[in-house]
Amino acid sequence: MAPKKAIEVAHDDVLAAWSILENLAVSFDQIGAVFGSLKHAADDPKQQKALQAALAAYVTPTLVQEINDARTRLGQYVPDEEAESLSEQIAYWDYAGLSE
Repeated sequence: MAPKKAIEVAHDDVLAAWSILENLAVSFDQIGAVFGSLKHAADDPKQQKALQAALAAYVTPTLVQEINDARTRLGQYVPDEEAESLSEQIAYWDYAGLSE
């Protein structure tokens, strides 16, 4: 097995990225545990509204800013060409199907 490519990353940048990823992973897991365990939650408008409210309360402008800050900090370590290649492989949220 070939050795993995390694780069040096500032400790503070790693901590910033890890913190936001930890926040997202744990919070989405908790939201999924609460709403995913409810029978027929997808068919219940009241549960759908509760899920939407929970997500809206969680995904605040502050959280989005923290995510962008961590992305920017780590982005300095990724060459532009590699970042562009990676972004072509990411399954971004598709808003095209939303009704107006």
